[in-house]
Amino acid sequence: MGITNYRVDKIDASVGTRKFEGVDVKNTFVMKDVVKPKMDKILEVSWEFTSDYKKFGKISIAGTLIYYADSLEGKFEEKTEGKEKKIVLKGDALREVSNFVLRRGIIEAILVARTLQLPAPIQMPSVKVSEVSK
Repeated sequence: MGITNYRVDKIDASVGTRKFEGVDVKNTFVMKDVVKPKMDKILEVSWEFTSDYKKFGKISIAGTLIYYADSLEGKFEEKTEGKEKKIVLKGDALREVSNFVLRRGIIEAILVARTLQLPAPIQMPSVKVSEVSK
């Protein structure tokens, strides 16, 4: 089924200098925690997305999403690290959640970047016109 709900819990952004020559932006995300509530068909995933503008600034967005499936069989596995049990997404669930966090993170980061007057965190499409030879 996929992602049924999400929320942004925290936005942290700052601008260092406003000299935007040769802007290099690195977008990264991480799934912080996966929890299986008592409901059989959902997983709650905490995530964080970061757009790092190197010398210019940084945008960090954190939130939570709900992953729903009719059957969670094969969608996750429980791993033990020391004394701690951890749920790790697998297969389609991992792909769907990763794509959602990346896409939603970029969209939210574009809005924050506009507010802070930073360049967009992705290369925006542009049209190139060339003269047609006769």
